[in-house]
Amino acid sequence: MKKLILIIITLSTFSSLSYASFPIDTNKADTTQVVLEETTEQYHLRMEKQGFDIKNCVCESCRSGIAVKNINNIKSSDLYKSAAVLFTLALIVFVVWILDGFHCINDASTCSTNNTSLIAYVTLLMLFGYSSIFYFFKAFSIQKKKNKLNKF
Repeated sequence: MKKLILIIITLSTFSSLSYASFPIDTNKADTTQVVLEETTEQYHLRMEKQGFDIKNCVCESCRSGIAVKNINNIKSSDLYKSAAVLFTLALIVFVVWILDGFHCINDASTCSTNNTSLIAYVTLLMLFGYSSIFYFFKAFSIQKKKNKLNKF
């Protein structure tokens, strides 16, 4: 018992006195230095030196000639349809789960012994249910934004 108490005291003492095993730079950055902004050409040269392909650059000057995909073109009706399909799938899984439960009550030989069917049903319900809720709220927010824009 004495050895155990001695080990606990020793470990707690060393853990509170030990420091990180990597060096920590305690020097503060000099805030009086002037930061120079680089031009787009300098930026591209620096990126090329680091091995990046400048053809895939997405800075504003490079994007001026590239058509940017607008994600705001998503229609709220499409998202409502997706939400309805996912909600219907969740309802189907729920009904099958309930029917499986009734079969298990009537005939114990149909019951799963390791609860795999329970885990599968709950997983599918969560997947379809939460996805349908997400799509519904996303469509609702898009519709609300469009209504605000149309008022002005």
